Amino acid sequence: MQLTFRILEMFAERYPNVFNSLSENLKLLNGGSIGIDIDAVTQATYVLALNKISHTLRKNIQKEDLVTYWELAKIAKDNGVDPDKAMELAKSAWNDDEVYANAPAMPGIKSFLQMLNEAALPYLFISSRPVEHLEATREWFRKELPWVKPENIILGRKEGMSGGEFKSGMINRYGVALHIEDAVEEAKTIAQETPAHVIIVPQPWNDNGRFVHPRIKYLGESSYSNGSWSVIRFLSGPQAKDFFKR
Repeated sequence: MQLTFRILEMFAERYPNVFNSLSENLKLLNGGSIGIDIDAVTQATYVLALNKISHTLRKNIQKEDLVTYWELAKIAKDNGVDPDKAMELAKSAWNDDEVYANAPAMPGIKSFLQMLNEAALPYLFISSRPVEHLEATREWFRKELPWVKPENIILGRKEGMSGGEFKSGMINRYGVALHIEDAVEEAKTIAQETPAHVIIVPQPWNDNGRFVHPRIKYLGESSYSNGSWSVIRFLSGPQAKDFFKR
């Protein structure tokens, strides 16, 4: 917590310079929109999801234990859950209206969006959450990010379609030039099926097994305090210009 306060203090001191640099760098998107994932990028859904499955398994599971995207299924199997039911248990921990409506915002996301608003840069939220959770998702946005218009919250992945395929379709449809993501497999599909650049927010499940592509940027290794602060640091720095020219 002390580290988070220090980050906020330093950010407030440097805000004008950071904002000006970020705005200038994002001009290289040539008016394209910014796509932002929701889970683990905008909203820390893992906080409540892990509380839920820890209670179910009677084992304290931390975010750092999630070294792959669906590590929860493996953890469930390792703790006696039938292999045929482990994936469903993992999915149910995430795909829960209570989790989606009440999990906290990711560190730094409100400051990042404030900068985009101030710079009049268009953005929308693209998530592979099942569409039946749209109302719970919108409820959370009404409470935490009330300026976001409902039509700028994009869900609707069909059963059997991968998250990467769904996001790629939406990115192409809405003219997204930069997408902010946490899942390596989805970033890989986006890079292959769209012209968008992808920034990956550091999380334990993307520290390893990284797919290398000139339009994918990994922002270091995961830590709780990173969140969108790492995105702000990169987008306001000199490396962003080189990245967007690729």
